Amino acid sequence: MKFFGHVLTSIALISTAVCSWHQGKVLAFTITQNNNFSQLLTNLLGDTTGLSNFSINLVGDGRAYGTFTDDPFNLGSAVAMSTGKVVDLAGVNQIDRSGQDLSTDFGLPGSIGDSISMQVSFDNSSADNLYFQYVFGSEEFVEFGGSSFNDSFSLALNGINRAKLSDGKTVTINNIATTPLGPFHPDFINNRAGTGPASAITRMDGYTKPLLFEAPLLKNRRNTLVINVQDISDGIYDSAIFIKGGTFGTVRPPDIDDGDDDGDPERVPEPSSILGLLAFGAFSTFWLRKKRSTRVT
Repeated sequence: MKFFGHVLTSIALISTAVCSWHQGKVLAFTITQNNNFSQLLTNLLGDTTGLSNFSINLVGDGRAYGTFTDDPFNLGSAVAMSTGKVVDLAGVNQIDRSGQDLSTDFGLPGSIGDSISMQVSFDNSSADNLYFQYVFGSEEFVEFGGSSFNDSFSLALNGINRAKLSDGKTVTINNIATTPLGPFHPDFINNRAGTGPASAITRMDGYTKPLLFEAPLLKNRRNTLVINVQDISDGIYDSAIFIKGGTFGTVRPPDIDDGDDDGDPERVPEPSSILGLLAFGAFSTFWLRKKRSTRVT
């Protein structure tokens, strides 16, 4: 019994350590406001073979731009843009069906002032395609699914919107959430207050799995990508885009996955699950020792 008591004590200590680590992991998501042109561009660019002479232009309130680390989407780090204050994207999702969590109206009341754009231009001598990975999220999920009041989002390369879901449909709130009750697109993650997979670290009520931007470039020409997210009809209920650092370029980045081929972002095991495995292992060890001592006797 002394051995079993030591094992239980060890389990308790390990569980406490795991819980502490898990909480630290949960609280790590940080977003910093940053509208410095060159810093944002540096964070975005990856392998840009064939491209040159980059320029970047931001259109909209400076508080809408930023950088992030340790995000819940498995992007790692990079650039964020929002129709509200970008720093508000990180935090606890406290309530659904409300703009209290994530709702900033820039400028005058209404949608004026809430169109946020990043324009990236460059020369292309030989590359075929442009790539990067991103996540789109919004406070308008899911209660405004199917309505006419949805925020607008586009990734327009040389004037053509190339923001596509995994099945080729355009990335819009209505294509992701057909109605407030569904059906929901397979690319959608419902982040309900209190129960959503990232409700402890982001206020957004929903977001997509990591998506791939892939579009043909014009050769021996100057190309321009315009990333835009904007409020429609009113200036409340913020939407945002997160772009993975080091993936903006001419080489297709590796898929973002947890290795299970299910398309789901990697999740940290819950402490209760780890504790159960440890307890099972301890019981097995105790039983084997008991059985061996019986054989010796």
